[in-house]
Amino acid sequence: MSLLKTYSDGMLKQCPPSHPVFISDRDLTEIQLHSVESINDIHRNHSEQSRKVSISRPPHVPFTPPPNGNVPSPVLKPSARYANQPSSETPKYQPPRILIFACLAFLFITLAVILFVVVKQAITVSYLSEVLLQHQGHFQEVSALKHKLQLLERNLNSTGH
Repeated sequence: MSLLKTYSDGMLKQCPPSHPVFISDRDLTEIQLHSVESINDIHRNHSEQSRKVSISRPPHVPFTPPPNGNVPSPVLKPSARYANQPSSETPKYQPPRILIFACLAFLFITLAVILFVVVKQAITVSYLSEVLLQHQGHFQEVSALKHKLQLLERNLNSTGH
């Protein structure tokens, strides 16, 4: 049987998971203050490290919680990049221009290579057609000479030589 661990009154209590765990306002305030202190420590450490790297950056003012323990709601500010845009619209992705130019260049190079191959094949087909026509002409010439030779041979045989 697994047990849930809760923090209350500085002691660790174990409750079965079937029972709801209620946290008092005092405990909730204590947890919030502890969280804010942890966040302040993180910001303080981060600002000390960033001062070492860059002095031109202004120091970060740590967040101090109000005395009632409630954290104000406008803690999350919209980023400066999207400050001019309405918050209901999500920013649309725009690919970098260099990526667009690279894709267009690749497309044009591909088309140029395809066109080059097609033209080269057309030239080759034209050359092969001419060679074939020449061979057909030679074949007809040889065929005509063969026919004349056969006629001469018959004429010689018929005269008796």
